[in-house]
Amino acid sequence: MQPRLDLRLTQRLVLTPTLQQAIKLLQYSRQELVQYIRQELLENPTLEELREEPIGPAAEPPPVAAAAKEPSPAPSPDGDDESWTRYLESYDESYERHGGGEEAPEYESALSSAESLADHLRQQLSVAVSTDEERLIGTEIVGNIDDNGYLRTTVEEVAAIVGASAEAVQRVLRIVQAFDPPGVGARDVSECLAIQLEQRGQGGGLAERLVRQHLADLEARRYKRIASVQKVSLDAVVAAARAIGELEPHPGRVFAGDEAPVIVPDITIYKDGDDYQVSLVEDGLPQLRINGFYRRMYRSGGLEAADREFIEKKVNSARWLIKSILQRQETILKVTRCIVRFQRDFFDRGIDHLRPLVLRTVAEEIRMHESTVSRVTSNKYAQTPQGLFELKFFFNSGIGRGGGESMASVSVQDLLQKIVAAEDPLRPLSDLEIVRRLHEEHGLDIARRTVAKYRSILRLPPANRRRRIY
Repeated sequence: MQPRLDLRLTQRLVLTPTLQQAIKLLQYSRQELVQYIRQELLENPTLEELREEPIGPAAEPPPVAAAAKEPSPAPSPDGDDESWTRYLESYDESYERHGGGEEAPEYESALSSAESLADHLRQQLSVAVSTDEERLIGTEIVGNIDDNGYLRTTVEEVAAIVGASAEAVQRVLRIVQAFDPPGVGARDVSECLAIQLEQRGQGGGLAERLVRQHLADLEARRYKRIASVQKVSLDAVVAAARAIGELEPHPGRVFAGDEAPVIVPDITIYKDGDDYQVSLVEDGLPQLRINGFYRRMYRSGGLEAADREFIEKKVNSARWLIKSILQRQETILKVTRCIVRFQRDFFDRGIDHLRPLVLRTVAEEIRMHESTVSRVTSNKYAQTPQGLFELKFFFNSGIGRGGGESMASVSVQDLLQKIVAAEDPLRPLSDLEIVRRLHEEHGLDIARRTVAKYRSILRLPPANRRRRIY
């Protein structure tokens, strides 16, 4: 053993902070990107939002190659002061802009918020009880009712928390269960449906006995078995089942469903002549640039070493953020254009002509890694002539068919849904019969378990559940 010096040449991938930032921005959705930019604007004083009206079309950000317009690359924070001064003096603000429009006005701030289920119940509680003890118990009960309208605690737990008797809690619970919407405050589905039947004047009859004793049989439509156990006619059971079917098993749904999520597309795909064009939707994305005040402060001199180092660090961070956003937008455009080339038939003729496509095919076409394509297509939406779709929608496996061709799995699911919609409701098709029809009419070589899987994805019940009883 002896000491010696060796020179070795190795390659390794190091995830620097700037590379981690670029990867993170790539997989962000539009809303997440805006939130991230807002946070950076708060934390980095050298970064500012450009609010003036841009000149010219802004469908596409300038390509990454526009960095060549810079007079020189940004120096390292460890470089000398003179190089930083030259960089800031010759800095081109036009390059550091991002986006193509003023920030969209926040219309949501002018809208009133929808009333929640808890607020609706508290208003009714304020006029339904008269004593402080009842008001305390009722507040605790309302606070433990979930968004579906069900009570997620027990009478004993409420009594222990408020220091009241179980009888008093039970009495207030019956008051709450009489509130609107009907069925609210129930502890399970059976009690929820029974409360609604009682409010309709149908309590104590066959329908209430069914929801309390035969809920599983009702779900499976075992009406003959119910009629035998209850010693009533089949017609009476069917009539009671119809009345139960008109009830709401989720009383709070009317409040939970008021605010529907709004999806803003990241990409617009439109037809221009015989070709399809791809453009970025950048309305609402802040335009960024480096603040001129800090550039002038740096050039003026007289700064202490700590202040100078701080400005260098923040300017470098802002510059990398802007470049990362430009690279993100350019990558999204590149991937989307490749998708348009592969799925041209879909854009021309609809979902029946969607082709099987995998990430590797696009990655090889644009010379990027599959993980990059996966990040780009996650949580990104495109407005197309066929509707609004997530970019992930265009990637799917294929089902073999005659002649060596394949059909996209999404197209097969669409065919399956059309077959089920057109079937005889009195004689619904089994999975095996659907397999045979897909093979005879479309030449698809598909297994029965695949049909069952697609049916589950489409939330279509099996044949025995789809059979309608008249």
